[in-house]
Amino acid sequence: MARLLSYRILLYRFFWLCFFFSIPFALDANGQDIRFDFSKTPLSEALVSFREVTGVDVVYSPELVAPFETSCVYRGNSPRSALICIVLGLPFRTQEVGRNQLVLIPLVEDGPVSTSTKYVLSGFVYDFQSHETLIGAHVLLPGIGAGTTTNDAGYFAFPGLPGRSTELIVSYIGYERLDTTIVVGPSPIMLSVHPQAELLGDVTIEQESVSRSDLNATPGLIALSPRQLSSLPSSIGGNDVIEALRWMPGVERAGEATGGLLVRGSGPDQNLYLIDGAPIYHPWHAFSLISTFQTDTFKNVLFYKGAFPAEYGGRLSAVLDAELRDGARTLPKATIGLSALNANFLIESPINSKSSFMLSGRRSYLDKLIGRDHPVEDDSGRKDTLRTGYYFYDWSAKLSYRPDTKSKFSLSYYSGSDNLDLRLPFDLSLDFSSWLRPADLFFEIDQNWGNRILSGRYQRLISSQLFLTLTSYRSTYSAAENTFIRPTQSAFVRSQYSVDLEDLGAQVDFDYYPALNHQIRAGLSVVKHQFDSTIDAVVAYTPNLIEPLTQASNSETTELAVYAQDFWRMSSKWTFFPGVRLSYFGKGGHFRAAPRLTIQYSPSPKQLIIRASAASQIQYIQRIRDRHSFLYDLVSSRWIPTDSKTQPSKSDQITIGIESGAIRNITVRADLFVRGSQGVLLPKDEFQSKDGLLGPGIEISTLLGQHTSGNERSYGVELGVEAAWKSWKWMLGYTGLQTESRATGLEEATFKPTRFEIPRSLSIIGVRETARWTLGASIVWRSGYPLTVPVSRYQLTDAVSGEPTWFFHNPSINNGRLPAYFRLDINFNYKFKFAKADWSAGVNLYNVINRRNVVGQTFDPASEIFKPNDRLGLPLLPLFDLKMSI
Repeated sequence: MARLLSYRILLYRFFWLCFFFSIPFALDANGQDIRFDFSKTPLSEALVSFREVTGVDVVYSPELVAPFETSCVYRGNSPRSALICIVLGLPFRTQEVGRNQLVLIPLVEDGPVSTSTKYVLSGFVYDFQSHETLIGAHVLLPGIGAGTTTNDAGYFAFPGLPGRSTELIVSYIGYERLDTTIVVGPSPIMLSVHPQAELLGDVTIEQESVSRSDLNATPGLIALSPRQLSSLPSSIGGNDVIEALRWMPGVERAGEATGGLLVRGSGPDQNLYLIDGAPIYHPWHAFSLISTFQTDTFKNVLFYKGAFPAEYGGRLSAVLDAELRDGARTLPKATIGLSALNANFLIESPINSKSSFMLSGRRSYLDKLIGRDHPVEDDSGRKDTLRTGYYFYDWSAKLSYRPDTKSKFSLSYYSGSDNLDLRLPFDLSLDFSSWLRPADLFFEIDQNWGNRILSGRYQRLISSQLFLTLTSYRSTYSAAENTFIRPTQSAFVRSQYSVDLEDLGAQVDFDYYPALNHQIRAGLSVVKHQFDSTIDAVVAYTPNLIEPLTQASNSETTELAVYAQDFWRMSSKWTFFPGVRLSYFGKGGHFRAAPRLTIQYSPSPKQLIIRASAASQIQYIQRIRDRHSFLYDLVSSRWIPTDSKTQPSKSDQITIGIESGAIRNITVRADLFVRGSQGVLLPKDEFQSKDGLLGPGIEISTLLGQHTSGNERSYGVELGVEAAWKSWKWMLGYTGLQTESRATGLEEATFKPTRFEIPRSLSIIGVRETARWTLGASIVWRSGYPLTVPVSRYQLTDAVSGEPTWFFHNPSINNGRLPAYFRLDINFNYKFKFAKADWSAGVNLYNVINRRNVVGQTFDPASEIFKPNDRLGLPLLPLFDLKMSI
């Protein structure tokens, strides 16, 4: 036994001698002051400290280093000597595999890892600076031609590999490539990648990309990191995730700068928005001018158009899945920003070695500049207090806890709201000075609407081949519209209207890696939906003639779903991605199956990839509004569940796409798609306007009575080009699209253009980046929205008063079109350091040529000439953005 022990000591000394001479002398040229004082410190903590102090990354298995402690006191400037001090006498050797990258390899006492035994090469990929796990990172084994992407926890697995050294490459957009060599063993490894260094002057240091688009087999998938999002043109309210998506082919806004997101001709309510697994039902502020998705608060954004994976359901068109930042695990960070419309901040920090947090907030400040309350007085001494208050805010927070290397628990919170408070004279005019005066006739509006979510997620690596994710959440949407109008001395209108929607949900997901060419994901979910709405309104025509309306609408149901999908790489060229989602909706007892299949052929991953997919989607709740009363349903969203009389909506879509990077630094993507939907709710009367007082009521059956079942269809082509040359980046997007609908419930025989059909759209972005300056220009051109143009008019005489009234004759809907829309934006940003902080100052010139686009037209039936009255879009707007980071 003593002889065996002496052999092991000699063996350790021999490997330490090899280690001393194997580390390159470049590490000695670091020149920095390195100080360590470890006393029985866990080796894992010592290695983390070594990485933070020296900037030299060490790849190792947390499980293998967990049992060991180190005692080391070092003062010097050599990372090599410091690392020798840390692991001296411990059963490890190191291997240098790249610039500032080392691998810690165990010296197994019973001999080397068996090359005949099969292992699962698994691990996590994370950001070197923040320690945030990276979702969708590409992990390649070039020696055997295998590749995969990390899951929602940054985890990857390659089953069935022999225990020997193998080359491994990790790539992620916006990060330096990691080339390393590791020994395949039974324990997961931790791989970190460095954010790409900033540009030096006008010179860009280029590195050959190893990103493999063939690993993302889903057509229409757009995976964006915060670095990519921040490089796109900002919106009126600053950096915005949803606003950035509108630069992608096939994505538009339902208006110039406001309105929902239109994806491949779909309606705004056919998109699913998720924050940490919890749905957001109204992701907009400032009447849809700004979204609730702030770019800086998210670590990853996935956007699916059309054929999204089976794990998502409940919508027909698209999915936006965003995950909040976990919070920095190394050093505290803080960012404060100010834009033209709001002020914001972001704080993230470690709590201890196992936990971290992120907190962000945003609030508009226009109400602070102009004031909310305005005391007024006229010449006679009569006093009043008028109000012009509006603001919105967001709060986002996340707490992350990692009890060990295989587990993670996170708790996420989001709250956002808009608040509008007005009291103004009833007879307003364009002369704003006339607003602030005492008035006997006035109107008051007190409205608020917003979302709130609380989401808990637990992730656990059960085995090297099985990963578990548990998610539970509560998501609410609430809106209140309180209105008081006094149009005459003896009449008044008072209305209190509220809408509440609550989701309580839980979901279980499994990632299973049975073989090197299979990755299976399956799970189940349950959601309890609660829909509540109340109205209490009174219309007083005279003191003796009062018409009340008091109603309450309540409904609840449960939605169940189970899904399974398989990412099957049949060969190096062929990949199949089958999946199916089975769902049950309690209200009405609807059971539906939604299958989908994607086939990918990649003769050369960098030269050409061909994808084809077919998918079915089911939607059980739709958003509609009352079409009569102007007292309620003004800004709130009313979601209506499917019942026994209303069938769920269904969409079928076929997509064929190609992707090519045959030309260096240029990527071309093109998709052809055909989409058909059934059971979509359409208005019975397209010309019904909100011109009544109380309307027919808020009962679900009453609202459904104003709509009918219909079909929609769309087909088109999408083209996207991305190019990079030195410090320039270019993006071009073109969409050719036709979208039509038909009200089958009204027995319409022909299809007509939908309200927001855009046959052609083109966007171009050019960005030039240097070490300090970012200069950009963007162009938007698109066809005008459809417009219903009257072809004649007729006159009817009131039987009592005898007064004639003119009306339009509209034999067809959307038979005209607005003029084409064109806008040019210019922006520039300057980075600098001041007072030990990193600053960035930017200016965005929105509509720099001041082209007043026509965004709407109306016609006056009393006029003998059918001349439209144009509603013009936004003029030139100089916007700014200032940010400080410490």
